[in-house]
Amino acid sequence: MLRPETMHQVSIIVAKDELPNLLSYAGGEQMIHLVTVDDEHLPPGAAPFEATGLLSKSATIRNRISALASALQPIGGQPEEIEAPIHNIDELALFLDQETSKLEGSVRQLEESQGKLLADKERTSELSRFLSGLEAVGMPLGTIGSSGFLITLAGECARESTVSIQRDLDELTYGNLIFVITHSAERTQTFLAIFPRAFEDDAKQAATALGAKVEEPWAELPPDPKEAKEFTDVKLAEIEDAAKKLDHQRELLTKEYGPRLKTLEHLTEILEARSRAVSNSSTTESTYMLRGWVAKDRVQRLTEGASQACNGLVSVHVEKGEAAQEVSHVESLENGLEAKERQAPPTLVRVPGWTKPLQSVIDNFGIPSYHETNPLVFMILTFPLIYGLMFGDFGEGPIFLAIGLFLLYLKRKKVKIFEIGQLFVNGAELIVMLGVGITIFGFVFGDFFGFESQAVFGFRPFFNPNEGAFASTPDISHLLIYMAVILLFGVGHYFSGLVLSAYNKVRNHEIKHALYGPISWAWFYVIFIYLAAQVVIAGYKFGVLLQNPLLLVLLFTPMGIMGWKEGPLHLFEVFISAGSNTLSYLRIWALNLADFAIKFAFFSFGGLGGAIIGNLLVMILEGLIVFVQTLRLHWVEWFSKFYEGSGSSFAPYREPASWTV
Repeated sequence: MLRPETMHQVSIIVAKDELPNLLSYAGGEQMIHLVTVDDEHLPPGAAPFEATGLLSKSATIRNRISALASALQPIGGQPEEIEAPIHNIDELALFLDQETSKLEGSVRQLEESQGKLLADKERTSELSRFLSGLEAVGMPLGTIGSSGFLITLAGECARESTVSIQRDLDELTYGNLIFVITHSAERTQTFLAIFPRAFEDDAKQAATALGAKVEEPWAELPPDPKEAKEFTDVKLAEIEDAAKKLDHQRELLTKEYGPRLKTLEHLTEILEARSRAVSNSSTTESTYMLRGWVAKDRVQRLTEGASQACNGLVSVHVEKGEAAQEVSHVESLENGLEAKERQAPPTLVRVPGWTKPLQSVIDNFGIPSYHETNPLVFMILTFPLIYGLMFGDFGEGPIFLAIGLFLLYLKRKKVKIFEIGQLFVNGAELIVMLGVGITIFGFVFGDFFGFESQAVFGFRPFFNPNEGAFASTPDISHLLIYMAVILLFGVGHYFSGLVLSAYNKVRNHEIKHALYGPISWAWFYVIFIYLAAQVVIAGYKFGVLLQNPLLLVLLFTPMGIMGWKEGPLHLFEVFISAGSNTLSYLRIWALNLADFAIKFAFFSFGGLGGAIIGNLLVMILEGLIVFVQTLRLHWVEWFSKFYEGSGSSFAPYREPASWTV
């Protein structure tokens, strides 16, 4: 957990006919991170594999199948068994293209019918609303249709032409126009225009000139507005019936094509994965060569497994560097060896399952590189510890534990919930860890839902930071003691970051940089904190610094070393952070005080009901705030001393876990 796994770069030469077997094995084992084969180091007779067409074709097929799946949602049932040529990438691409085309015909016809029906519904609804308005105000109307003085004009046009059509029709009819957009698609819109019949021919000509497809007017409308309204209502009912029939037809198509479409989706994922894999390879007349990174302890397993999967027609070679040394990471650093090809390997960090949410917190800052220590081991202790110091409550802590365990149950059962809730499910183990920290420090502080443990359970806390702070005659002595304890903790946490930085540099054989950088920094920091404490104890009398000139010499010596070797900007950063970063840990003290103060205030003004509301508010709102502040103390105050997170994530080749052929 402290350091990423040692990686070896391997080259795999496989017979062309056995490539699908190799990829199938590698995709299932997920142990190799594929990289592009360098053109400059290709063996004689080899050339980069040209995969542009294959990648384009696989992406197109994926988009087409995604569109089909979206049109037929929801799709249930088990995938259909299909005889597919999965052992040949080109044949698989052709097969998927043909199968997709078969499904697209029926689905496209259904969607076109539904689109036309939706446009008719919108147009009819708009006309119905218009007629209702005329009927409501008692406006006389000879007819709308073939013999009346008003006419309807409906059509479809490109989205960018709609405004121009409306403007031209408005000018032609001298403002005597009702114009409504009845339906919008991705590229087109349908419209309905109502205006005096005298302008019919000019309006049609203008709309057609701007690219609109104009429909014939409704000549069958009754002359009476009330009857016309009834006519449109009947037409709407007919449209609803037609829509129900189309929905039923969609259900039948989903039931018929859904299982097959599921299998095609899986096969498309395989096609895409294998297309990307071969796009990084080189090829000869009879072989493919792939290159990738594999963990040192998996090389032998890969060699044996690939040979078995490919009937022995495969060869796995560990790349060699100078002095016949393997091109591995970590080992090459420790031995001071330089490989011919310095490709940065991906970072593979193996951690226990229960620590993965906390590792993801680290990865969100940056992936560990091979030059630095992964801080997970330390954060297993410090993250819940700092959270508990801010938020200790042995009433709320067990609630956090119960919520965490419930979320862990959902996670292990693979239950999917709403999007935001899924974030908490994914971090269930971390919530359990935080609940432990809250409970332990709540017991230490004697805080039970804002009540003192002595009043509820009859035992005194080990140390209550807020004892006497809210009495009629406030006593802040405990607050001051807690402040001092927090500052000491901050000093230790800050100093540990410098120790880890020095360790990283020594491990990477950067002895001089370790001496001029973190070691001198730690030297300066210890003296700085000691002298700062002396000034505070003396009542902020800075003259106390002159009582022991040797300490000033010890303070300025590392400053001189850092300024000389690391530069004045680094020295300035060290000087500023020594004070600001240390004082930043006082947020632990402040949030602990705020936590108790909020619950105390709600109880004082609202009694038991107020205490319940106050605790709910603290658990929800302050619980999130405390998490953010705990994160900040690690990311900003601590990581900045030793951790950059400059690595790249290990992304092994993988294929869908389940599919049917």
